[in-house]
Amino acid sequence: MRIKLNTEDIMRISLFEKMTGADVIDSTSDDEKIVFVVKEGDIGAAIGKGGENVRNATEKFGKKIDLIEYSEDVKQFIKNIFAPIEVEDVWTKKFGDDLVVYIRVHPRFRRAIIGDKGKNIDRAVDIAGRLAGVKNIKVVAGLRKDNDKKPKQEEVPEKAAESSKNVEAEENQ
Repeated sequence: MRIKLNTEDIMRISLFEKMTGADVIDSTSDDEKIVFVVKEGDIGAAIGKGGENVRNATEKFGKKIDLIEYSEDVKQFIKNIFAPIEVEDVWTKKFGDDLVVYIRVHPRFRRAIIGDKGKNIDRAVDIAGRLAGVKNIKVVAGLRKDNDKKPKQEEVPEKAAESSKNVEAEENQ
């Protein structure tokens, strides 16, 4: 794993490590957010008690902070990239030297996985490419293998839960 970091990245990583005590493996940023990939097992330190470290870093850097826990297991790493959205299944295929990852998510979460104008999926491919050699991530929207018609309520993010309640109310009328 060979990552190229510029001076700004190195300074940002160093400051975040000092603030949190977590070991940072990689970092990327854009106009809206900074993403830190932390060593496996360091996610708790990176978040801090009650999210304090994330709040402090958000204030210090002036951008939203996303944290991803690294894993040597590519499938687990991909799940970590998209957390807290549940990725139901992950599988990989090699095409020559290219590693392509396929993820199955509930259809309700497809838009959140891809993001506005593909921003979330592009960021995920960038991070997974830098650290795991992934060339592309393909999203397959489908229901659970156990044929549940809906995800369990605790798995639905807050906004999705509201929209599912509206759909259920409409279905019951």
